[in-house]
Amino acid sequence: MSKNLEQWHSFIEHPDPSILDSILADNVIFHSPFVWTPKEGKAAATHILMTVSGVFEEFRYVREIVNEFDWCLEFEARMGDLSLRGVDLIGLGDDGRIVDFEVMIRPANALQALGMEMGRRL
Repeated sequence: MSKNLEQWHSFIEHPDPSILDSILADNVIFHSPFVWTPKEGKAAATHILMTVSGVFEEFRYVREIVNEFDWCLEFEARMGDLSLRGVDLIGLGDDGRIVDFEVMIRPANALQALGMEMGRRL
């Protein structure tokens, strides 16, 4: 497992913005599952990731497909009574830092609930 993937898992276990600072590229692009326009930059991605870490309950990865420049991390989580499943599609730059982060989530009712909660918190 790469050092940055280990750090990503550390962030999942103990959300800390200093971890994100070390693994996100300054120009990272974050693609949200509920808005079309991506957010650009480390500050925006950090804010979103720190916020969502407080929304999901019982978050865990169930499958990983990893190569030198791409991670596909499938997850399960809960939000109150809703269960959800999703995928983090993560692209890495030449230095191993995250340059592209896209999230997809199903089912639709969980995505809608997540969108409402994230909108309230952001």
